[in-house]
Amino acid sequence: MVLDLIEKFEGKRIRIIYDQTYPAVSLVFYHIVPTFKSKRLIICVYSDTTCRKLREHYRFISEHAPEVARILDGALFIKIGRKDTIPFGTLYEFIPEDRIRKEINRLEIAAGKIRGNDLVLIPGFYLMQAIYGRSLLRSLIRLMDVLPDDVTLVSLSPYGLYDYTTSRIIDRFFDVVVRIVKEEEPLEFGEDVYIIGVEESITREITPGFERYKILPDGRLCKL
Repeated sequence: MVLDLIEKFEGKRIRIIYDQTYPAVSLVFYHIVPTFKSKRLIICVYSDTTCRKLREHYRFISEHAPEVARILDGALFIKIGRKDTIPFGTLYEFIPEDRIRKEINRLEIAAGKIRGNDLVLIPGFYLMQAIYGRSLLRSLIRLMDVLPDDVTLVSLSPYGLYDYTTSRIIDRFFDVVVRIVKEEEPLEFGEDVYIIGVEESITREITPGFERYKILPDGRLCKL
C-alpha cells in the first residue's frame, strides 16, 4: 500500500517514524528518492554523526543500486555540524554548530532558498529536537512556515524518542505520518518482516492502512 502511494506524496510533508533504521532507509532511498528523481534533492542534516551513518548507507547503495547512487550524487546538503564534510553530493550550506538560536536563524535563511519543486529530506533533526526539548518547537514551526507550500518534504524520526504530547505536536507539522514497525515473528529462514503503512493523513488521496514487507538482498522493500 505505501509503495503504491508514494507518487501521491508529491507536494506533501511526510513524517516517517520507525523502530528499525534499515526499512526506513530502504523506503526513503530505494523508493521515495527514485520516484522523485526529476526534482532537485536537498538533504538537511544535523550532526556529523548522522552524516557518518549516511556515508555507510551510501556505500551499500553504490554497490547494490548504482542508479540510486547517481541520484544521490546530485544531492545538495544543508548541514549543521562541527565539520563541513558530507557523505555524498554537494555542500549547499554549512552552518557551524553553535548556539541553537543562531543555528535556527541561519537555517531559516537557508530554507528560504528551497523551491517548491524540490524534494527535501530531513535525517538527524530528531537529535536537535531531543537535545533541546519542547522549547525548540516554536522555532521549528517558524522553519516549516518558511518552506514553500508545495515542497515535497520527508522527515525521519525513531519511534519512542519523545513523550506522547511532544510527538503528537510534531505530527501536526506534517500532512502524512508513516509508521514502520518490526513484526515480532520473522518469516521462515529467519527473514525479518516489517509492518509499514500510513498511520495518519490529512488528505483523502492518501488513506491510512498497513501492509507487511520484507527487505530484499539489494535493499529494496518487497510486499508480502
